[in-house]
Amino acid sequence: MNMERGKIDAYVREVLESEFDCDVSILNDETNLFEAFDLDSIDAVDIVVRVQKEYGVSLQPEDFKSVRNYGGLLDVICKAVAEA
Repeated sequence: MNMERGKIDAYVREVLESEFDCDVSILNDETNLFEAFDLDSIDAVDIVVRVQKEYGVSLQPEDFKSVRNYGGLLDVICKAVAEA
């Protein structure tokens, strides 16, 4: 895990824990956020908006079409941050 991915991981975990009351101790790259934490699409949008504000990146809905787990979410965010 590179340093940037580690920072992004820590930030997203903090959002999940503080804003959605998720037990992030069970979180790994294979975790399905919707199943593990009972999140819905509105929650996902809220997370994306927070990430965009925190990192000054633009994330599009199509960026997430192939995301199936937490690791995929981090990959999309890391790619956007690297390209910004």
